[in-house]
Amino acid sequence: MFTKRLFPAFLILSLLTLFLGCSKENNVTGPGTETDSYVYVHLAGDSTKIELDDLPSFDVTSLAKAWNENDAVWLKDFISATLIPEVEDKDGTLFNARPLYAYRFVGEDGFYAASKGYPDNTWDQLDEGYMYTDTRNIVFPDDLLDLAGAYNVKKVRHIYANRKIDITSPDSSGFALVNDFQPQMVDNGDGVLEAAVPLMDIVETIVASPANYNYRLEAVDGYQPPDNLNWTQFRTGYWLLESAKTIFTDPNFATGKYKVKYLRTILVNQ
Repeated sequence: MFTKRLFPAFLILSLLTLFLGCSKENNVTGPGTETDSYVYVHLAGDSTKIELDDLPSFDVTSLAKAWNENDAVWLKDFISATLIPEVEDKDGTLFNARPLYAYRFVGEDGFYAASKGYPDNTWDQLDEGYMYTDTRNIVFPDDLLDLAGAYNVKKVRHIYANRKIDITSPDSSGFALVNDFQPQMVDNGDGVLEAAVPLMDIVETIVASPANYNYRLEAVDGYQPPDNLNWTQFRTGYWLLESAKTIFTDPNFATGKYKVKYLRTILVNQ
């Protein structure tokens, strides 16, 4: 006669615990997996969480030079017209406002290209770059953009959109981030003191001998005030941080023609 062998209860419980523990461990999802596929976009002090699954994706093998066969999303799709609405001129024409900003991609380890001395990305560059959905690594293709490898940030978690002003001069061009300057308090034209950044400080980041040039402002819709300004006149100009427009303390340039709201570029010329 065969006798039945009964497993002790504690042994059965131990086996169940081991089995369940292994099952749970095998299903752990780490950084870069589907449950971790989101980034935060920061703009004007607010943050928006964006799930990569909510963005249209594409197979990178459709590109000329793809690093692998994974799906990706275009970087421009993180900055929708809902986040940065189009601006309207006096004729009711709408213009894309996203070129008014510079974009900084920051990895989970805190790394970003500007930490190595490179400028932040422009809107045009976002049109060519993409992010892998499985790793959150971003790529700016070498065959389309001549950018340093530092721009290909890994495991991006944060995207910062910062207001910039472009400076175009005969010798060199670039842009400055408005928040990088120490503001001053000036009369905003309504008898109220408001924090503002001197336009001269912005220009001096690019132009070595600013007194030798004339200046003209250009808005995102192409509008330009009627006259060039010499350095003495131009240095009375400010960018109002709250009102988001230019103002000049020189009474000769205090008219509405020189209050450029959607300032994109400071044109430097002889």
